[in-house]
Amino acid sequence: MHKTSDIFTARNMFVFSLILAGAILALLAPKAAVNVDEMLHYPHAKKVVNWYYTGGEDASCLDTPVDNLKYYGQSVDNFTALFNRIFSVDNEFLTRHFTGAFFFWLLLLAAGLLGKELSGSYWVSALVVLSLMVTPRLFGQAFGNLKDIPFATGYLAGVLFIIRFLKELPQPKWKTAILLGLSIAFTCSVRIGGLILFAYLGLGLLAILFVKPFLLKYFISTKSCFVRLAGQITVIAVTGYFIGLLFWPFALQDVWHHPLESLSMMEHYKVSIKQIFEGSVNWSTQLPWKYLPHWFWIATPEFVLLGLIYFIAFLTYMFTKLFDEQLFLELFVFFTLVFPVVYVIVIGSNLYSGIRQMLFVVPVMVVLASLGFYKMIRSQKNRGRKIPYLLLFFGLMLLPMVHQAKTFPVDYVYFNHVNGGNKKAWSNFEYDYYFHGMKEATDYLLDEIGDENVIVAMNCQLPNYFEKIPNVSFQYTRYLERSSSDWDYALFGVNYIHPWQLKHDTWQPAKIKKVFYHMGNPLVVLLERGEKDDLWGIEALKSGNWDEGEKILQKAFEDEPNNVWICVNLANLKLAQGKFAEVDKWLQKGRAIHPFYEPLYLIEAQKLYDQGSYPESMAVLNQLIEVNPRYASAGPLLRKVKEKLSINQN
Repeated sequence: MHKTSDIFTARNMFVFSLILAGAILALLAPKAAVNVDEMLHYPHAKKVVNWYYTGGEDASCLDTPVDNLKYYGQSVDNFTALFNRIFSVDNEFLTRHFTGAFFFWLLLLAAGLLGKELSGSYWVSALVVLSLMVTPRLFGQAFGNLKDIPFATGYLAGVLFIIRFLKELPQPKWKTAILLGLSIAFTCSVRIGGLILFAYLGLGLLAILFVKPFLLKYFISTKSCFVRLAGQITVIAVTGYFIGLLFWPFALQDVWHHPLESLSMMEHYKVSIKQIFEGSVNWSTQLPWKYLPHWFWIATPEFVLLGLIYFIAFLTYMFTKLFDEQLFLELFVFFTLVFPVVYVIVIGSNLYSGIRQMLFVVPVMVVLASLGFYKMIRSQKNRGRKIPYLLLFFGLMLLPMVHQAKTFPVDYVYFNHVNGGNKKAWSNFEYDYYFHGMKEATDYLLDEIGDENVIVAMNCQLPNYFEKIPNVSFQYTRYLERSSSDWDYALFGVNYIHPWQLKHDTWQPAKIKKVFYHMGNPLVVLLERGEKDDLWGIEALKSGNWDEGEKILQKAFEDEPNNVWICVNLANLKLAQGKFAEVDKWLQKGRAIHPFYEPLYLIEAQKLYDQGSYPESMAVLNQLIEVNPRYASAGPLLRKVKEKLSINQN
């Protein structure tokens, strides 16, 4: 009969934590939400698979001028498309979510093993698994994010096997070398940024010579050892680079130049996206340097921050033992956490959606935080003195755990309590940028609709929720321009609604049927349209029935006084009629709803131009450019105003 102490060993607890995590992931995968990126990347993955099936004849996967998808290896996305095609899977996104869960489980395994390499204890491994499971920003993307999570898995596996390779010097095992090469290959197959692991390996080999200077002499004097090491490094290089390109059509067109072209594109992504940061709207290409550090500060769970403080404190103390191998290993892993963050800040990379693009360093942070906590407990010789530290650390762990239990599948939207939590973050930072909140809302709406034939509008591209519902048609529309679209019901996420409107309660439509909340914050609103006066009024204006259209829209505005789009259409009508005083009236009403709405500036600038007030028109256009420097609709008028001002000056 086994003793209890034999069952509850550190290794067994690590294994148990992995089994439990696997069961939780398998249970939650069918309940996960589809995110908007899946609706972009999965169709591309199908094109990639078809490129292979047709022997390259269908080259549509190489023609992606708008979304740049050809630059992504996205091997995991491609695998799901291949699997679904071979087995004719009906629920394609379920395959994706189980696949995402599997790679997150592999991430837990790699992270746990890295914790063991650094600490020598499987207790740290078990703690790492638990910590990652209750890190919402990471766990919340385990199912639908088939780029950032698999990339993080490969990145962490690469760091793990680099550590093993260095520890096994002067005679690393061939198994370690092959696994390292495959880890790099997989990471590069997802995103070419995995090439950084080659740099880490080179840096580690150079740095280890300072810790173990005898190695250099050993390599030079021992021919067999030198040849073995050279062979292993060659295998790592060839495997890591070329195997990583096998499932990436764009890279296969030119295996030397295209991966580097992709890397350059990734470092300076050209697509700029509107972001809410510190209560203001910014374009992602113009965000301040502190964007990423600030996001890490507000989105990292408190227990991870505390553990990281512990780790840094012990790391600082270890500097009294220079050239110590343990110090070297911990510094190396710490470098893999800090360097990518510093690098993207220094080169001014285009970052958006919080920490999503740097999600791969979060597991490293959690490993080091777990190691820091373990060291703090080990440093307390008296058992009674360990208890307060245990209570504090695991007590803080309950905060994200409760959040996850309450909010799944929107649990990735997490802000720590140190910075005021989700309540303070709402309307000040990007919230549900993946639109996970649409899952609960669509489930509710479908129950309400029943067999009724309806058109459902959304301000996000998630038609998948209605694809197999024959009586429901999907309509995409911008939230503020919703009156120009034909729909019966609408689901609008609050993401991308201007923070001024959110803070001043001018964003709420009059026909709200239900509000879906997240930690007390509005997340999605369900509208039931009823009469479509706003749509008929706009259609009447377009067809030239100005008097009828104006009458209908004025009545619609009385019913929905927060509809700024009605103000825009009526202001445009009065501009066309040359009734400038009435233009000002509708502009004033519109600005009371949304003072930063670009069409209002453009209409005012056009009115001033029509009145011959060119300097004043230019001043308003400058205000518009300050609000939105990328507002393309202002271009034609801006050129005309500049021509008039130039003529007047001459």
